[in-house]
Amino acid sequence: MRTLTLLLLSALACAADVAQDSATVTIAPFEKDRRWVLVEAKVKVSAPFAAADEKGNALAAQGDGNTVRVLVPFIPANEKARVVVKSGSSKGTGVSLTDDPAGYISVKSSDREITRYHNGAWAEKHKKPFFWPLNSHGVNLLRGWPMEPKAGEPNDHPHHTGLYFCFGEVNGKEYWSKTPITPKSVKKEQGPAYARIVAENAWGDDIAETQDIVILNAGDDVVMDWTITLKAANGPVVFGKDLKMAKEGAFAARVAKELSLAKGDAPDTILDAKGNKGEKLARENAAPWVDYSGEIESKKVGISIMNHPASFRYPSDWHVRAYGLFAANPWIIKGENTLAKGESLTLKWRVYVHGGDAAAGKVADVFAGYANAQASAE
Repeated sequence: MRTLTLLLLSALACAADVAQDSATVTIAPFEKDRRWVLVEAKVKVSAPFAAADEKGNALAAQGDGNTVRVLVPFIPANEKARVVVKSGSSKGTGVSLTDDPAGYISVKSSDREITRYHNGAWAEKHKKPFFWPLNSHGVNLLRGWPMEPKAGEPNDHPHHTGLYFCFGEVNGKEYWSKTPITPKSVKKEQGPAYARIVAENAWGDDIAETQDIVILNAGDDVVMDWTITLKAANGPVVFGKDLKMAKEGAFAARVAKELSLAKGDAPDTILDAKGNKGEKLARENAAPWVDYSGEIESKKVGISIMNHPASFRYPSDWHVRAYGLFAANPWIIKGENTLAKGESLTLKWRVYVHGGDAAAGKVADVFAGYANAQASAE
């Protein structure tokens, strides 16, 4: 009887420890302004979650179990932010995911289709899964050809299909344009703060790939956070042994014709985090981010690719071209690396589509928000 009483008391104590009306999540300060900060913390509050800042302004929040993820649009420099999390539902419309019979997942916000994740017929045709189109500020920032050609578009490099990840030199195989990457399975999550696609893909018998992609509820902008894990599935995997092929990759977008130039260096279009302008300097310098901007249908817009500090070989090298290829490539300069059977590497990227050029779009602030989101719960 005494043992049973002790067990019951222990269970009640554990329940009391877990069940809370609310918790406070504190985001550590950083020296620069931060934008689009997705903070994650363990809380003793039951999902679903509702959140608000210190002034009582509602914030989008979601998660699973006792892990909450809160989307904070802005945190001023040198200030910590406190977010109160309660059990409840976040207000407002979030980001939704819908399977289409044509073989893609449609990603939608309240006012538009943001993008489509092609993992069906088009993925088979073009030998890999990919996102296309990418709609922001009223325009699509990705080239239509070869999926849906537009008059006057260049038709070079048919393997440049929207936004994608692949690489041209893996165990001597060319997974950039020739050897297929096969979608295997996908899991989805949607809610007020973000939509999430977790896809498992097979690079032949060489690599088991996981693409964990979070699309934030970012208004007119697009913010997509990618975590890519590459695991040596059945034996050793050598990346980039052939340096002539190592340039063919890796995390890439083919931008719309209006953003690209047939010739030239594009100093007014291409800018990196160090202030280097144009194709030549961006390709010569590793950097945390590169931005590609210009005008589409008379609207000034840009797209950035950002490399997280926790990513393999941060800061990335870049294969960015004035003609429209925009690729981050950690093998193009640094060269070969090998994974033993069962080993893996992780790559982390943020794609940010914004209005205006890099300065107007606050690209540096968005990178700071991506790279500096340390949080703890009280």
